[in-house]
Amino acid sequence: MHPAADTSAAIVEGLTRGSASFLRAVHRDEDGLFPFSTRLIRGRYVNEFDHEHTLRYTINTFLGLREAVQAGEANEWSDFYPQQLQRFLDCHRRRIRNPADLGLLALLLAGDDNGDATRETADLLEGIVRRGRPERLVLQDLCWMLWGAVALAQADVPKAAKIAGAVFDILDEHLVQPRTLLPRHSTARHRRDLVSFGGIVYFLRASFEYARFANDARAWTLFERGVRAMLAIQGPDGEWPWLISVRSGRPLEFYPVFAVHQDSMAMLFLLPAADTGFRDVDEAIGRSLRWVEGANELGERMYLEHPFLAYRSIRREQGLLKPRRYVRALGNSIRGRAGSLAGPGNVTINKECRSYHLGWILYTWSGRQIGARPSALEAAGRT
Repeated sequence: MHPAADTSAAIVEGLTRGSASFLRAVHRDEDGLFPFSTRLIRGRYVNEFDHEHTLRYTINTFLGLREAVQAGEANEWSDFYPQQLQRFLDCHRRRIRNPADLGLLALLLAGDDNGDATRETADLLEGIVRRGRPERLVLQDLCWMLWGAVALAQADVPKAAKIAGAVFDILDEHLVQPRTLLPRHSTARHRRDLVSFGGIVYFLRASFEYARFANDARAWTLFERGVRAMLAIQGPDGEWPWLISVRSGRPLEFYPVFAVHQDSMAMLFLLPAADTGFRDVDEAIGRSLRWVEGANELGERMYLEHPFLAYRSIRREQGLLKPRRYVRALGNSIRGRAGSLAGPGNVTINKECRSYHLGWILYTWSGRQIGARPSALEAAGRT
């Protein structure tokens, strides 16, 4: 293996190993939950469980752990994972009714033998589609519903293929911009030109999964055009911008630059693109990994090793972050200009850790023979 590739393989190995051990340390055994947020205070993990997204993050984290256990890369979870997944389902499954969460739960359950829970989840997804109120669904709702329905169909769950087809049609008809083929966040007027990078990630992965399952030409087109659009806007140090113009495809606001996008979520579309022969993807993968290792505007690593903690983001150092972010993006959209990086004196690291970040690391990289792609690893290992 090329020395640079060997270095990058070690980076990914450290992330997956650290993620599995961190999740074992912060997991709440009595009800199967992973925390919404964790901070390291005086050398100890301090967890927050009381947030509406704790269920979502737990589903996401179990999804990553499933991949790690199946790949034999999380020994501390090999016997514990099935028991804790069942405990989570017993304690919380009846509370999961959000469309996006149901889609992600379908993706998780399709890979395990959970008959009653799987069928009930399929019925709930069918009910959402049958009610026919697509304007109430945002991009992440539809993308996770589509991804989950495809997984159920591949597991031969009755009706799942029809659900997947119906969800794809809703997504394509109501949220895809006709000229750029990029997705809107929603049909709301104030969000028609703003979409997050995270939303595009899920859109591209769901389109890929549906294209592969149904051999659907339109879904392949959406995936291919979207990947090219994202490759065109990756930042100078490999960072993925947070808010993007649906009409033009240009980045409107870079911040926060999320570490989860760099080390795992971008891979949800980059790795399938690489596997299907896209050009220039290896370099994009390498730049993403290089950013997490410290080749960013602050020159700092985005995780600790002992004890392991994956930092959340590099963000602007100012108050009222979310309102200012959207005002700045809307202003750039109206003026037809791109956002830019702020410079090291104006940004800081958010040292919070979210459990779903570790879930995506495990989901993306577990069992992945990254040494088989020396060009991607070579790019990641360059100094």
